[in-house]
Amino acid sequence: MSPLTPLGTARRRFATERGDPVEGEALFGDLDDLIPAYLGWEIARCAVGLPPHEQSAVAALAAACVTSVRAGSTRLPLDDARLPSLLAAAGASHLHAAVARVLQGALSHDRHPAQAVLGRPGDRRPLIVDGEWLYTERMRVLEDRFCDRVRDRLGLRMSVPDPRALGRALAAVADRARLTDEQKSAVRDALRLPLTLITGGPGTGKTTTVVSIVRAVAWLGVPPIDSVAIAAPTGKAAQRLADAIAASALAPSADMSDAALPAMVPPPLTLHRLLGWSPSRGRFARHENDPLPQRLIIVDEASMIDLAVMERLLRALRPDARLVLLGDADQLPSVEAGAVFRDLCAGLKPARLRENLRVASDPAARGIIAAAVAINRGALDASFRQVVARRTSVNDLEFRGVEHLDGAWTDVGEALLERWWGEQLAADEASLARARRVYQHRDGLFEPPDASELAALFAHHRRHRCLCVTRTPGVPTSSDTINERLLQRLGGQRWRTSRFARSTDFAPGTPVIAQRNDYGRGLFNGDQGVVVRVDRGDGDPATRMAVFQRGAGFVAFPAAAVPDLAPAFALTVHKAQGSEFDHVLLVLPDDDMPLLSRELVYTAVTRARRSVLIAGRHELLARAVSHTVQRFSGVADRLAAP
Repeated sequence: MSPLTPLGTARRRFATERGDPVEGEALFGDLDDLIPAYLGWEIARCAVGLPPHEQSAVAALAAACVTSVRAGSTRLPLDDARLPSLLAAAGASHLHAAVARVLQGALSHDRHPAQAVLGRPGDRRPLIVDGEWLYTERMRVLEDRFCDRVRDRLGLRMSVPDPRALGRALAAVADRARLTDEQKSAVRDALRLPLTLITGGPGTGKTTTVVSIVRAVAWLGVPPIDSVAIAAPTGKAAQRLADAIAASALAPSADMSDAALPAMVPPPLTLHRLLGWSPSRGRFARHENDPLPQRLIIVDEASMIDLAVMERLLRALRPDARLVLLGDADQLPSVEAGAVFRDLCAGLKPARLRENLRVASDPAARGIIAAAVAINRGALDASFRQVVARRTSVNDLEFRGVEHLDGAWTDVGEALLERWWGEQLAADEASLARARRVYQHRDGLFEPPDASELAALFAHHRRHRCLCVTRTPGVPTSSDTINERLLQRLGGQRWRTSRFARSTDFAPGTPVIAQRNDYGRGLFNGDQGVVVRVDRGDGDPATRMAVFQRGAGFVAFPAAAVPDLAPAFALTVHKAQGSEFDHVLLVLPDDDMPLLSRELVYTAVTRARRSVLIAGRHELLARAVSHTVQRFSGVADRLAAP
């Protein structure tokens, strides 16, 4: 007997009311996720008076629209070229003619029963037809509101710094950071325009540009700590930005403004923390009636931000505030609905950073950048083969530059993990010793020698990462399964990968990741740490604790007390966005899947600084690189329209 769940009950009721002969066979066949089908059925029930076949067509149309939103789009195409395939993918191709009749009737006849659920822009209906596109009402309103706010922002008349003072500030920061002409232009735009988009691939100096913007603000006599906010979508991306800023050109110089700057730079925050998200109240504190106090907001990794959060960010800006969005428009778009940064760059005029600053001094980076450029062309052509070494055996791997191990995971996986473990994760005896030692924790702080050893252990785990397409338990190429295999090598134990029963008794030295926000402990989804044994000086034996970086220090929590903690030897590519590693292993699935795309491969490859190994069948890699993420959105069209 299957477990009793709300979805199970809905599925049974759905099947019963439709008279399906097979229990659980719903309108769209045997789908794993029936939420769109059930919502479509509920919407169709509101169209009282429709014949049964046309009511089924409304249910199919609504479910397809909900499915499209859940897949990351904001709307569904209704044209004859694309709608039939979308209905077919949902198992409802037989209803295409009925869908066309319902749409025609609802839009051309008064008092048609389908008008109870189908409307035009401005109507209050569950589904909105806008030309050849179908929206849920929420997505249509959200998209309209966002585009209106962008246009309003672009039309603002901002106070511009004195040209001579601005010129002196730009000259000072450009000389200090050796900015390219593209970076200089981006910094100038950020100080003058109400909205600045800065896009560039890896190594094009986006972080240096952020530092230079903040430095220029200080040169203009404005204290950055009070007037500037720096944010990123995830805790990991914010921490990486903080590390990069600390390691960049912020060292004091002979200039007084430079000497004071390190203490004046505001710490990067997560975007949710900046906007004052309250989990208990389920809403943000910052909005148009209580805007952010800062007059310059800089947001990195903007490609990860979905439409709803980006609209909220625009709502929270003061009229005299400037917004700077940085990112890589070629990376994976947000997990939730929208491809906002990509749409903004397509509909407006971004500052593009094209000159790569890493390749001149780093041959390893040169190969990775060349491979990323080749991937973006959409085919494994001669330029790809020139920089990517093809391997047919695990024994041939060198873990240098860019390599492609051509073969199914079932054939090479176990041997590859053994080499990855032995030559990447466990090759450093000093790091293994740091994983085994007991750390002293007194009054909320680690003793200085232990803090230094922890920093070295964190640095070790930041050097290499296995990236996967999915995290599905039981799938050999998923991050959950690979984490289990590597955890066994570390501690000789099994990690239960059931979604509802995870063990947090990880072996000392296990890298871990928080899978959901824990506001009480100040941990956020995506934060990464390490499990070590800790002596808290209370007379009890040393216990296993999950340690996370917090600014320049560390915080520790009992591993079993942190909710939904998972190993992080392997991450999904989506989870790895906002991170960089010296060495990356990208594991492709043995079979094609919708998530496998050019953007995913590009994002994974550009997470690496020193070497990339792509493991998977050549034909599957070629298919992935030729396939782009399809997001149906009206943002770019609306913004480009006169």
